[in-house]
Amino acid sequence: MTFSLNRRQASTFLAAGGMAMMTGRGAASSRQLIRPDASWVVYYSAVANAAQLSGFNVIVLDPAYSGAIADCRSHGGKIFGYLSLGEISKRNTWFPFPSDPAAILEENRDWPGTYRVDVRQESWRTAILNDGVKRLREMGFDGLFMDTLDTPPYLEAIDPRRCRGMGAAAINLVKSIRRQWPDMPIIMNRGYALLPDLVDDIDAVVAESLLTTYDSAKGGYRWLEPDRVAEQMKVLSPANRRSPQLPILSLDYWNPDDPATIREIYRRERALGHSPYVATINLDQIVDPPLT
Repeated sequence: MTFSLNRRQASTFLAAGGMAMMTGRGAASSRQLIRPDASWVVYYSAVANAAQLSGFNVIVLDPAYSGAIADCRSHGGKIFGYLSLGEISKRNTWFPFPSDPAAILEENRDWPGTYRVDVRQESWRTAILNDGVKRLREMGFDGLFMDTLDTPPYLEAIDPRRCRGMGAAAINLVKSIRRQWPDMPIIMNRGYALLPDLVDDIDAVVAESLLTTYDSAKGGYRWLEPDRVAEQMKVLSPANRRSPQLPILSLDYWNPDDPATIREIYRRERALGHSPYVATINLDQIVDPPLT
């Protein structure tokens, strides 16, 4: 399993490319497949209580989930399959590791066994369109949860010469997925640098670690500094300008044994107009939302 850039390089990326994110358009869109007030959950373990999952409107699962997907949607929820577009892990069991050496870049040292991908390569594009998305549909997933889309523009920002055009290639890949699979709703995890160009091609954006995060150095959860929150709110502005507004699903992290703080996170996110979910850092536990 791979995670998006914000857990390891967000501050560097925002410093390098944050201003470029603010120049996008706010074009109108008629897509509104995910309710702005949707209850949602992200869960990446292989087994789960399907009845507990079915209480959410939007359910994001790892493709390695071994249960019956149909049981999770018994109350009408939509099931989204995790799909990493900018990186790939050798531990991935459902999607083959690329055989084209040109598509594989350096290993991500923060996540051993996970490699960054050159999204400009046709072999990677073909694998995603003709294998990855198709397999998720055949497994029974309703939609796509696209991750690691921060990686291509980040690589281009830190090495413009070697990685020229990666951001544009990532945008093109998402647009191609939309054209080829028009009936599959798409959720994009972060990918803020691409948001101005993709705001009309996706059905929701996830603001991961918007208010809180996990501090690996200190081994605990913490609130983010106000200036970091403000930075993210700025780069989310294309979602707010779209008509109708692109749903923003917030994903914060906190200890499930502290329900009072979780309730406060939900309150603050809802005040921002977001649909919140608070999870454990490993996303391996279903954390029920507070009753009020």
